[in-house]
Amino acid sequence: MGAIHYYFVRHGETTANADHKIQGWSDSPVTRVGMRVVDQAAETLSNVNFHLAYTSDLDRCIETGERILSKQENDIQLFPIEGFREYNFGGLEDQDVEKVWPKSIAQLVEEMRQNQIPSTQFVPLIIENLVDRDEEGDSEDFITFWDRIEEAMLEIHDDALEARMETQQANINVLIVSHDMPIRFFLHEVLAEFDLTEPLDYGHFAHVVYHKGAYDLKEFNAI
Repeated sequence: MGAIHYYFVRHGETTANADHKIQGWSDSPVTRVGMRVVDQAAETLSNVNFHLAYTSDLDRCIETGERILSKQENDIQLFPIEGFREYNFGGLEDQDVEKVWPKSIAQLVEEMRQNQIPSTQFVPLIIENLVDRDEEGDSEDFITFWDRIEEAMLEIHDDALEARMETQQANINVLIVSHDMPIRFFLHEVLAEFDLTEPLDYGHFAHVVYHKGAYDLKEFNAI
């Protein structure tokens, strides 16, 4: 029985990233440095024959996805999906990263481990912390965030199963270009041994295989 190979790519570094600003649902262009890294990933992934390609509907992801697909031999259409947007920081957007994240995700996770908090609560509590500090009250809660990602993944998974039937190929390769939090938090939810403390770097990718009802991480922070 074949498998579905998911390649989750984080968008290239943007001007907001370079300026250490939170952008969430706001947007800024990918920098030259960011594009050079994306081009490296595109060259690596040129050896993967993608059957399907999806992206967050924010420009920085679409720009990254188009760059990756330009190295593909076949003409693959890129489908933007709102569900794969970055976390909506609400009133915290456009602020300095150090102000929004006085403690990194890695530090928050380590504190929760020391306090013996179950790993299933890590992501909800990290997001709850952001919601509590948004004085405007517009930050996304965990349920809203997770529901849209789960819905998007289910839609893509159905498309992949349909592509397998249409092509009669056992293995289907799927490109998903998104952001650090959606990718990292999704992998934490579906992979028992995933290390939530390690971010996915700009322009890098994670290779995850879905086989017999389970996800298996093959590569992380690859380029």
